[in-house]
Amino acid sequence: MTLRNYIIIVALGSIFTVRAQEEPAAPVFRPPFDFPLTLSGNFGELRSNHFHGGVDFKTQGEVGKPIHCIADGYVSRVLVTPGGYGQAIFITHPNGYTSVYGHVLKFASAVAKVVEEYQYRHETFAVDLKFEPHQVSFKAGEIIALSGNEGYSFGPHLHMEIRCTDTGELIDPLQFYTDKIKDTTPPRASMIMLYPQRGAGVVEGSQRKNPYLLLLWGNRFLLGGK
Repeated sequence: MTLRNYIIIVALGSIFTVRAQEEPAAPVFRPPFDFPLTLSGNFGELRSNHFHGGVDFKTQGEVGKPIHCIADGYVSRVLVTPGGYGQAIFITHPNGYTSVYGHVLKFASAVAKVVEEYQYRHETFAVDLKFEPHQVSFKAGEIIALSGNEGYSFGPHLHMEIRCTDTGELIDPLQFYTDKIKDTTPPRASMIMLYPQRGAGVVEGSQRKNPYLLLLWGNRFLLGGK
């Protein structure tokens, strides 16, 4: 074997090694419920003052449905507020993600005990409590809470988020449940909102946000009237 051939083989081996490292296996999350998943809200939907950061799962019009931990992990945070999430539990997983479950009616007993002790000790209803790693842990499939309608909610459902633990970046949970949700209707874009960056640009001579209709022309979209 010549020196040139040896160098080429080493170089190709290096490329294969790097590619393998750049493509880690996708995480596996089980569903939060044991009944078929149906949606009442999607990731990224435009709300009154924000984009929806998770998905809303229907709970068959009822509260009190057991919520199962979607993967092994430990409780890292619990919220109790009169608005917003209402009651929420954060589970940090060893795969680099954190799952969030909002509007819950009741926490699992191990979590509820810690929360109630804090509330009585500090004489407060509202709680934003950080847990020590592995203070309370759950295995995939174990019940972490019961679904509810607490906080800023207009009907029984589970609001669930998946975040990157290190950055807090919100991830669309549906990518992990493509085989669990029946969806035969493709999305259809109908409107776009343009937000000028303050001090760096304008839209039609203004720094105000501007909505535009999207018109389908062949296989292209055109901006229509407001």
